[in-house]
Amino acid sequence: MRKRTTAATAVAVLLTAASVGGCGANSDTGPNSAAIEASSATSSADTAPADWGKGDYEKAMKHLTRTLRDADAELVDSGFPNVMDGLSRTFRTPGDRPYRLDVDCAVPGTDELTLALKRGGEEQDWAVTCNDREADRFNVPAAGEPFTASIAAPDSKTTGIIHWRLVTVREDQAAGDCGDDIKGCDG
Repeated sequence: MRKRTTAATAVAVLLTAASVGGCGANSDTGPNSAAIEASSATSSADTAPADWGKGDYEKAMKHLTRTLRDADAELVDSGFPNVMDGLSRTFRTPGDRPYRLDVDCAVPGTDELTLALKRGGEEQDWAVTCNDREADRFNVPAAGEPFTASIAAPDSKTTGIIHWRLVTVREDQAAGDCGDDIKGCDG
């Protein structure tokens, strides 16, 4: 689980830029060479293949399904929205068991998308890594008030697919580094 807030991404980008000094921002060397803007999902229309078709979507759906497997979680709902449509969903989380929202994406030419989680007055933005072997997982406690998850659609030339799954988990599975990724656990 590599989730991080987009603010943390901004700090990493600034630190990388400061340490590089006079080097060009487009340098493709080092582990942080794929740094992107933190405030929005970025994509390069020049690098996205124009011929991404039905077969590519099917392969991506199979891959994304494999990244979200978890035998200890109980599926509540899932979906595969097209990245051009983005994601805007409201989820109910009744009961006593905590929930987890697992999100992954296959988007050629895009390293990450920004996921906004909101419940009531609490909101957190998170970076979701695309084209990866592991889904990003977000802990959501059970509550009477629903929460929303949204990913803004990138530019109109971007192709790809998002996969999300809402599952219930045991209390010990949800603890991880933060039991409530909507409220956040920074302080």
